[in-house]
Amino acid sequence: MPTLTPYLLTFPGGLHLGAQGINLEEAAAHIPSDTLFAALVDAWRRAGGDVDALTAPFVGDRADPPFLLTSAFPFCGEVRFYPMPVDLMRLVSAQTVRKRGKEIKGVRYLSEGLLRRALEGESLDAHLFPGAGDAEAGAGLCLQGGALWLSAEEAPLLAAGFRRAEGRRHALRSLPVWASERTPRVTVDRVSASSTIYHAGRVRFAEGCGLWFGVAWRRPDDLLTSGGPTFRVACARALRVLQEDGLGGERSAGYGAFTWREGATATLPDPLPDQPAWLLSRYHPRADELPEALAGEGAAYALTMIGGWVHSPDGGDQRRRRLLLVGEGSLIRATSAPAGDVVDVRPRYRHAAGDLPHPVYRYGLALAIQSPAARSGKEGARV
Repeated sequence: MPTLTPYLLTFPGGLHLGAQGINLEEAAAHIPSDTLFAALVDAWRRAGGDVDALTAPFVGDRADPPFLLTSAFPFCGEVRFYPMPVDLMRLVSAQTVRKRGKEIKGVRYLSEGLLRRALEGESLDAHLFPGAGDAEAGAGLCLQGGALWLSAEEAPLLAAGFRRAEGRRHALRSLPVWASERTPRVTVDRVSASSTIYHAGRVRFAEGCGLWFGVAWRRPDDLLTSGGPTFRVACARALRVLQEDGLGGERSAGYGAFTWREGATATLPDPLPDQPAWLLSRYHPRADELPEALAGEGAAYALTMIGGWVHSPDGGDQRRRRLLLVGEGSLIRATSAPAGDVVDVRPRYRHAAGDLPHPVYRYGLALAIQSPAARSGKEGARV
């Protein structure tokens, strides 16, 4: 069973992660696993570490990674949230999907308590939160306007500002765990000294809230190099560099800096043989895993195209090659463990003089858990 060591990040100055390419006004409210891995590798480089030694176990046909990463998802107080499965029939009945499908499709994350109930085979119909015009339906709760779904038993574990509204279910629904803002900024032309205003997006989290990601350690005490640090020590050192330098964009404006702490470990069931696996990370299938991983019985997935820029100490900023990844919450039919690979996306040019002298890795290894069985009824109630 994968045992996750949670790392909980709080962002006093907010966070900017681009959600729409080069549009600075948009900001995402979670950190994908490929972004996390790239940030840890870069922080290890800036800490003076050996990047090749850190990344070598993750790449190649015989990759044997010492740890696997989830993406970073919201938390509120002591309640951690996980990505909703793409196939809603894994959680609720077909009748509930027909009646409340629009609201359920608006849920982006469900709590660990509800996740464990679903994994034990329990239908979550009875734990639905009240609808906009129905104060009595279901015993569950929601936050962030219905984006976060949790059980009533977890309400006392929420951050203090949310516990005050515990008995008022509709009031709790309206409380934001995070809020997106547009901050005005000014750029000044170096030649004419003329100014131009623009806006940058920022996500701010409520007190006691933030993002968490899990590390499934496989060989934490392996040494990177002879006489060097272990992988666990290297990751902690990289996190300490990151907490000062920040994650995401607009770091010169104070965005992205964080404090972090380890949470209580969570042990979740491994995927069952011949059953779909529930992704807690992004995933890039290897050639030998296709088409079975995405076309097998019960598979249900969402794809996301990633691009962006490479900031390298060995050359100017360049656009990295685009990559298509399977998103968190997807249900895949993995035939190996760990599934997926780590891809070098450095730009390629017709002339070798423009090539970067080092790889640019995007993490696509799957961290997946057991998926609940599909409910009876017509299959395919997917987001």
